[in-house]
Amino acid sequence: MFNEKIKPDNVDNWKCVYETSIESEASLVKAFLKDQGLECEVLSKKDSAYTVNFGDLSALFVYVPADQAGKAVEALEEWKEGKIDYEGKGEPDEDDENGA
Repeated sequence: MFNEKIKPDNVDNWKCVYETSIESEASLVKAFLKDQGLECEVLSKKDSAYTVNFGDLSALFVYVPADQAGKAVEALEEWKEGKIDYEGKGEPDEDDENGA
């Protein structure tokens, strides 16, 4: 049990696009993907028998419909590189240095 890495489940017509062990990070990714117009769900593999929130005992997986996976991965890469797509959302506020 402790030697094996927890892997995302195969869910019909859904694809895992992000893995983390931090709940707030999974929530942030979910919110970002929804803001990009994508359907998104978080599947928690957190083991309730243990009170840890890191590593494989606290695995969280972010899923999108399989037909949106390419767009989701691309959006996450752009976000990681700081190239967030503001299409249809207007330009970022000038007051906000981060563009959010």
